[in-house]
Amino acid sequence: MGRGKGGGQGGGRGQGRGPGRMGGSKSAGPSGNCICPNCGHKASHKVGQPCYDMKCPKCGAQMTRE
Repeated sequence: MGRGKGGGQGGGRGQGRGPGRMGGSKSAGPSGNCICPNCGHKASHKVGQPCYDMKCPKCGAQMTRE
């Protein structure tokens, strides 16, 4: 009866289960490929250059990490 404010599970407090500071993404390392989400073209990943900074040579779209 009458639990009051914040009486549900968790009590309104954070549970410490989140993605973290950088959105939960982990670095994929120096090897691997960048891929175009539009046409599927693959290019080898260059160290120090994020895939999202690359443009697809076939269609010009922003690449993403495979």
